[in-house]
Amino acid sequence: MRTVYAPISLLSFLILLPLAPFMHKVHRLLTIVILLIFIGSTAYVWLAPPFSPNARLKVAFAHEVELTNVTGAVSRPKLTRAVTQLSVIESYGPRLVATLPSSWDRIDKDAVQCKAGKLRSGLTTCEWPVPQALQPSIPSAKDDEGTWIIANVTRLGSASLRVEIEGVQTRACRIYVDSHGIRRYRARTLPGDEMKDSKGDESTAWTVLEAPAEIKGIHVVRLWARAWGSKFEVELDVDGAEGEIAGRLSCLWNEGWGGARIPGLEEARGFLPEWVAVTKAADGLVEASSGFLLRDK
Repeated sequence: MRTVYAPISLLSFLILLPLAPFMHKVHRLLTIVILLIFIGSTAYVWLAPPFSPNARLKVAFAHEVELTNVTGAVSRPKLTRAVTQLSVIESYGPRLVATLPSSWDRIDKDAVQCKAGKLRSGLTTCEWPVPQALQPSIPSAKDDEGTWIIANVTRLGSASLRVEIEGVQTRACRIYVDSHGIRRYRARTLPGDEMKDSKGDESTAWTVLEAPAEIKGIHVVRLWARAWGSKFEVELDVDGAEGEIAGRLSCLWNEGWGGARIPGLEEARGFLPEWVAVTKAADGLVEASSGFLLRDK
């Protein structure tokens, strides 16, 4: 703010400076009027709400869906709980969370946690688990009801692994490797069953990417498919040759036709003050993630 207000103050001072030699000739009534205007404008700036329906406060919304872990026996992890996140400028987080009914019965239990800088510097992120009635859901076939992602993780060697992941009704997924840095990976998109039947393609070519030497600690691979129903196959090489490899697999959804149903977003739009504008915190409004742990062979 100083970079804006300081030049404006300096410019105002320089504009009024040439009037200084003539100020003793100005009637004192004008001085009183200027003083009253100064007091009134200062009081208005201090007391008037900073936001209005025409100049709204932007609040970033996100749903984090926690799934059971992916293992060799579990390729379709199930939902365990959903967490609502609101990211807003500092000091506004607890005030806005208190307007949402899903947080009312959890405030006394200290379930609402507000942390500064979790999303980005200058923002406070408040999060709390939502009741089952407000948990998000996605349209799926009868056989896949309750399935968010279909995944398989295998260890190829001491410092490499293969990930196969498919999100239901989404084209965006991510791979997080929390315990190691990613040195290089290659990925390809496998068409779904419907695309195979219609086009006869078996797979796309491998795309190989290597982390730049000057960048250390890459832990996320973001995957995007051009067609619905696609599957991702990724092989990763990580730093270190011993120990367990731990991480998470996730996919993202937005609202709308064919997307996720998000009652928590509807609640936010209905109960937040009219001077608040709700927007996305990331690429998707909902991110469902499942952890994995590969032990050393």
